[in-house]
Amino acid sequence: MSTIRVVRALALAALLAPAAAFAAGYGIYEQGAAALGMAGAYAASAHDATAQFYNPAALTRLEGKQLSLGGTWLTTRTSFAGVAPYPGFGVSEEMKSGNFFPPTFYWTNHFADKWAYGVGVNAPFGLGIEWQDPEAFTGRDRVTKANLQTIDGSFSLAWQRTPQMSVAVGANARFAKVELNNIATFTGSGGAPINVSSAKLESDFTPGFGWHAALLRDFATNWKLAVTYKSEVTVKVDAGRAAFTQILTGSPALDAVVLAGLPPSQAVKTELVFPAQSVIGLAWNPMPNWTYEIDGVWTGWSAFQKLPLDFATTNSLDTELIEDYSDQWAIRVGAEHRLTNYTYRLGYYYDSAAAPPESVTPLLPDANRHGATVGLGMQRGKWTIDAYNLFLFVEKRSTEGRERDGFDGVYKSYVNALGANLTYHW
Repeated sequence: MSTIRVVRALALAALLAPAAAFAAGYGIYEQGAAALGMAGAYAASAHDATAQFYNPAALTRLEGKQLSLGGTWLTTRTSFAGVAPYPGFGVSEEMKSGNFFPPTFYWTNHFADKWAYGVGVNAPFGLGIEWQDPEAFTGRDRVTKANLQTIDGSFSLAWQRTPQMSVAVGANARFAKVELNNIATFTGSGGAPINVSSAKLESDFTPGFGWHAALLRDFATNWKLAVTYKSEVTVKVDAGRAAFTQILTGSPALDAVVLAGLPPSQAVKTELVFPAQSVIGLAWNPMPNWTYEIDGVWTGWSAFQKLPLDFATTNSLDTELIEDYSDQWAIRVGAEHRLTNYTYRLGYYYDSAAAPPESVTPLLPDANRHGATVGLGMQRGKWTIDAYNLFLFVEKRSTEGRERDGFDGVYKSYVNALGANLTYHW
């Protein structure tokens, strides 16, 4: 076995770093309980402080000041069944159950007759995976654990141009942090993979900046039209860290070769590109206490064609990862029924996969998703409490024998989201 061959095996962890960026494509649309009670179909009918996320043009239509605090409990389950030639039929593995708690904070106010502003802090993208029994997981040379965290701070300025139309513009700062672990293997004479090293790539929170714009218009009796746009955000990671650690095999000859080819710990640069997103929403109020809405949500995943990786010391590891994602549409529909003390909501959405079969990996087994939601709101004086539950059914996704690294099989996932917002009005 040559030293170069070992180095290439150890570099697999590095090659996955940009893929961790796409895990942000697992966008977290769960940013408001009232909105998610309607499956996120909320751009045209937004009526609380979470409009800062869903459509800031609606800020001019909110009364007084609003302070909203909320969050979501996301739980995930994913399993994998292998096929031939690798890892082979009969291989069945699972991720550890994931539990995530993205928070939200929104503040809105008016400062003139036709002007309003909003401030928000949330986590609109994220990823967290960890495969069970990482030292034996058949895809361990691709990934054993990955974590992507984002924190967004946003500001919006809204203007009521006419009683029927409002517009808004704003800016946001996104801070992203990524961690990725894997275990490199070498195939011995018996054919079984032998763990020879572990690798960890990580970064601190690094900023990127973007902008957004929105429109809300009453265009007919009881009808509202919304259009929003959020720009692409690029986070340039110039101070990432790559650490490689040898795992002793018990074979002095093999251990010596691994040690000779082990890259040193070093700095690494890459770019995490978060896609642009646009929403077109249409809301209908056939009666004063009923609202129906349908939204089309476009996400520009085609920004992920290839991404660079630049090592500070071992330049032979510099590369570009091909992902070849395509733009994606989601359709969201919802309804809201308002009573004297309570508000009931329900909704459904379909979210299509952006990844081609070649890019369906243990890091992000992207697939079409179907979400069913229910929600409840209660008004108590100046306080509003909203809650929802999302049942997210993910279609089985096969790599179709085309995964780029030859790790083929079928993934199954299920996600549940339970969230709430507490809002104070004055």
